[in-house]
Amino acid sequence: MRIIAIGATVVGWSAFAAAVAGLAARYLPITWHIVLIASALSPYLMAGAVFAVLVFAMRRLWIPFGVAAALVIASTTVETPLWASQPVDRADTSTVRVMTANLYLGQADPASVVAMAESNADLLAVQELTPEESERLSAAGIDRVFPYRVLDPRPEASGTGLWSRFPTSLPRVHSGYVNGLISARTHLTGVAEDLTVLVAHMPGPWPQPLGMWADELGSAPQALSDAARAAGAGCVIVAGDFNATFDMKPFRNLLRDGYRDGAEQAGSGITATYPANSAVPPLIAIDHVLTHQCTVTSVRVVKLPGSDHRGLISTVEVPKSP
Repeated sequence: MRIIAIGATVVGWSAFAAAVAGLAARYLPITWHIVLIASALSPYLMAGAVFAVLVFAMRRLWIPFGVAAALVIASTTVETPLWASQPVDRADTSTVRVMTANLYLGQADPASVVAMAESNADLLAVQELTPEESERLSAAGIDRVFPYRVLDPRPEASGTGLWSRFPTSLPRVHSGYVNGLISARTHLTGVAEDLTVLVAHMPGPWPQPLGMWADELGSAPQALSDAARAAGAGCVIVAGDFNATFDMKPFRNLLRDGYRDGAEQAGSGITATYPANSAVPPLIAIDHVLTHQCTVTSVRVVKLPGSDHRGLISTVEVPKSP
């Protein structure tokens, strides 16, 4: 029995240490891959605090119990925004459905992508759009469903694209981004100001150098701020693969100057999209829709055959007048 008690205590302290690491990683600069991994898995690591509370209570270790209970409260507090929805008055808004999809080096099944987007989206943002995949999507009928488009297909992972049911203007391919950044204005009938849509794909932190990922995420707040300023009173929607989760400090740095994460606005929790081509279900939410001067009311993930990501579909309420 003594061995069992000692073993339980060791496990309890291990769970406590994991929770501390998960909470701390949310606020540390990400200059090492170990911090990156800990922040990506932060919600799961922080759950260890609950287990530690149970173990310390059973062992009647009351001081560690109190510290672990405080850790549970702290962990719950930092994750609560993802589960608390923001109320929206739909009396003066128009609804836009946005789907973002990483096509995995152009290997996602085009017929499935088109069918999913046709049923669920008004705007389709894609990453890892190769020239060959662009042609396959056209052959599958995407241009019939979404007659307006801004495309920047490139080899391997660096291409991006935007298809829209609504008229677009001011298409732009932004320079200086490893995996491409494109934008356009989109006109919605009944909405006073055209909305601005950006499609983003931050470089992966692996196998590319971690510094490349950090530098581009570090410069992204300025790009978002510029987009908001150019949009004036209009809504801005940024959709894509950020290769970062809500629990990573560089991602949360994007959520300023009025920008919000769609899953946070909708209270959708952890909308895990990656990895989607392994034996385990997706664990981390690295695909996002960000908004400025509009509100996401629902978010859900969908399967994309042939891709290593799941697609993300967000319902956005756009104010009809400023």
